[in-house]
Amino acid sequence: MDNDDYTAKMTELIELLRVIGNDTQQCEVKECKRRISSTITETLSAFSNGNGGYIILGLSEKAGFTPVEGFDARAMQEALSQACEKLTPVVRPVIVTCPFEGANLVFAVIDEMLPREKPCFVSSVGPHDGSYIRTGDGDRKMTSYEVDRLLDEQRQPEHDIAVVPEATLDDLNPTLVHALLECERDRHPHVFAERSDMDMMLDLRILRRMPTGHPADDTVKHAADCDPAGIASREDDTDIGADTDTDEETRIASVPRPTLAGLLAVGRYPQKFFPRLNVTIAVYPGTSRDDVFTGDARLVASETITGPIPIMIDDAVASLMVWTSGPGGADSGAQPSQSPQPPMYPQLVLREAIANALTHRDYSPDALGTPVHVDVFTDRIEVSNLGGLFGAVSKQRLTHEASTSTRNAFLFSLLRSTPYPDGGTVLRDDGTGYLRIGAALRNEAREPVRIDNSLDRFRVTIPGPVATGRSGVNARRGTRPAPGCSAGR
Repeated sequence: MDNDDYTAKMTELIELLRVIGNDTQQCEVKECKRRISSTITETLSAFSNGNGGYIILGLSEKAGFTPVEGFDARAMQEALSQACEKLTPVVRPVIVTCPFEGANLVFAVIDEMLPREKPCFVSSVGPHDGSYIRTGDGDRKMTSYEVDRLLDEQRQPEHDIAVVPEATLDDLNPTLVHALLECERDRHPHVFAERSDMDMMLDLRILRRMPTGHPADDTVKHAADCDPAGIASREDDTDIGADTDTDEETRIASVPRPTLAGLLAVGRYPQKFFPRLNVTIAVYPGTSRDDVFTGDARLVASETITGPIPIMIDDAVASLMVWTSGPGGADSGAQPSQSPQPPMYPQLVLREAIANALTHRDYSPDALGTPVHVDVFTDRIEVSNLGGLFGAVSKQRLTHEASTSTRNAFLFSLLRSTPYPDGGTVLRDDGTGYLRIGAALRNEAREPVRIDNSLDRFRVTIPGPVATGRSGVNARRGTRPAPGCSAGR
């Protein structure tokens, strides 16, 4: 772009600002008559951490977005350049002087930084106090949780393989473990054919040894109490005079312990240690959450789904298929001679959406108290989880091409070989989950899913059938099918 192009873009933005009467999500105006604005670094940070934006100096919002009398464009252009040096990473916008209505204004174009460069923050106060994001027409300081999620982008997170020190081998489901290991041996015979089950579980990070000095070491001293195999018990022939307390802790610490990923993939009951790592389903009587807060309206139904990930997916889909069945559906009491209507939502779509939420959600310590939410309305289903898209994955790429960048790399790998109760594995390795969702909805002439993504949350909205006259919620539902069984299967 040359200077005329920048002038044209700035003029277009000012015309829009005059129409709506205030700054926008992507454009910030500052007067800066005598000195650069004290909040300019916050705006530079916000645009760099968000989707980019524009800054116009020398324009008065109070005076209807007209040029400021006596504005020194040359001095303010230099001052803005110096302000950019006060951020980490340093911001490098395009800064030009553009004529407008007989005056010169300073126009800056700030690009969004790459994920690995974020957060962009005010150097003097650090990332947690100096990182901003654009919200509406203003700059908001990012929360510690949002900053930490951006810092995760700079390296591969390993929250999913955190050791669960209170857990033991007995907390793993032997049937799921055996099926997973056999699947891995079949897929990678040259790697695992001669490996023992224990070695494989360590290789796959289902288990890890917790070294002495681990942050959770205060629980290790008591781990022998929950070691049914007696692996960590003290031997009777301990040498007299030996440092028995240290030896005891070393032996206990060396015992393999399940990881978070191991419990989630093949555990008996992960909620024993993480009670909120579950799926909650709420069925609303209308199209808005507000419906349950007006008059006597209540939730049609609600349920908490627990267990390892394959069980949670299976049970959640089974419940949803029943709750959203139409007249003649699974719980309507229809006689065999009556023809049930097809399910309102493709089972594949529900399964993929919930599987993706459980696989790619945030499992950092700050997120362990929040479940995956499934909200059922009469016209749609929303599946929400903590943690936005990770790495090179964007909303555009997610729905238009195969994408395999994942926040929880070890959990993802385990779930490729983790079986469902009725056969098949939880994940494929081709990153085509949302492509399959799109194809399934197109086959039924439905609108595509809507994706809402932010730093701290991801939500996919699955549209209901169009103009069928069918309600999206079956209020007559009485009981949920047995785990592992889905209506219409």
